[in-house]
Amino acid sequence: MNDYMEQLKTQVPAGAWDYLPAECAAKRKVEDEIRDSFLKNGYSEIETPSFEYYEVFMHDSVPYVQENMMKFFDQKGRILALRPDLTGPIARAAATKLLIRQDVLRLCYIQNAFGFFNRGIAGKTEFTQAGVELIGKQGADADAEVIALAIGTLRKIGLEGFKIELGQVAYFKGLIEGSGLDEEQTERIRALVDAKNNVELEYELSRLNMEGPKKQALLELGSLFGGREALVKAEMLAKSEECRRAVENIREVFDILCGFGYEEYLSIDFGILNNFNYYSGIIFRGISDGIGTPILSGGRYDELLSEFGTDAPATGFAMGIKELLVVLERQGKLVSTSEKTMVVLAPREMLGQAFAYVQELRKQGKRVVLELNGSSYDPAKFEVVDFQRRIK
Repeated sequence: MNDYMEQLKTQVPAGAWDYLPAECAAKRKVEDEIRDSFLKNGYSEIETPSFEYYEVFMHDSVPYVQENMMKFFDQKGRILALRPDLTGPIARAAATKLLIRQDVLRLCYIQNAFGFFNRGIAGKTEFTQAGVELIGKQGADADAEVIALAIGTLRKIGLEGFKIELGQVAYFKGLIEGSGLDEEQTERIRALVDAKNNVELEYELSRLNMEGPKKQALLELGSLFGGREALVKAEMLAKSEECRRAVENIREVFDILCGFGYEEYLSIDFGILNNFNYYSGIIFRGISDGIGTPILSGGRYDELLSEFGTDAPATGFAMGIKELLVVLERQGKLVSTSEKTMVVLAPREMLGQAFAYVQELRKQGKRVVLELNGSSYDPAKFEVVDFQRRIK
């Protein structure tokens, strides 16, 4: 075995992490608080396999790039893929197993996903996502429900200084409608708007011979952000019925969330256009001080379930657990259990009594180790109890 292979034995693959005990405890605490928030809002937890048939992820309604997925073969030569996110597998399960029994599903999850992605924490290949899917319910109230849940959950885990940016992909679709652009040209314009690169955008629009009000509206799309004033400006630029419906939808969602008392956490941005083909309406993402990448993203995806044989509207979001941990740590809010483990030292001739004592402590919720060989423990790190002295 050469030196390079020997080195690999002591490392983890790029984009993966070891969570050591203190880190793992902090991660579990955050996950438990998130799960509690989801469950108390009426969502039921679901688990899907870590891998699916490759075909689950290969259609127009999902934003996966083939080269980014981790793929392998089963014994019959069929291509399998580690899930790149949870929405696709949950949509499969909902369409084929759950919607036949009820019309509206509220599902949640905390599971790992895999892939070679640059989004989120750079270079990650295995990552934990926590999220919800509200399936079978259309309308602004459903969109507002999941966004309110996202805000409430971030508050519950102690996060500060975050904003939820609201966008509407139908507005862009309405602006570009009738322009004569093909799919590749539309994607180029979308990417420039999403990146807020107006210099390149103006050059590209001129190169495509797009002039007049449509060009001006697209150039102003990246500046349509802020509070209610962004809605007023977007309405003025709206020339099609699709654009006007998009503005009205985001206004209704915004008003509901303000009614919940969440206005301070909201910002409107019509220039959010990531995963353009995947989302069908409202789109949103969470940003926070202390990290240069979104901590959550979501939106409405009404076309996805039809890929699995059932037409049903759907909306939801996913949070990146690693991103949340980074922000919480930088804000000084990341804590693990402060309870010391108790170590009960006992001689072997008293093991029966000592074991009964330890079991009683464990029933009371304490963390207890029964030590029979007399090993020494640092009292700064452990609560050490001499059982023999205790019963005298």
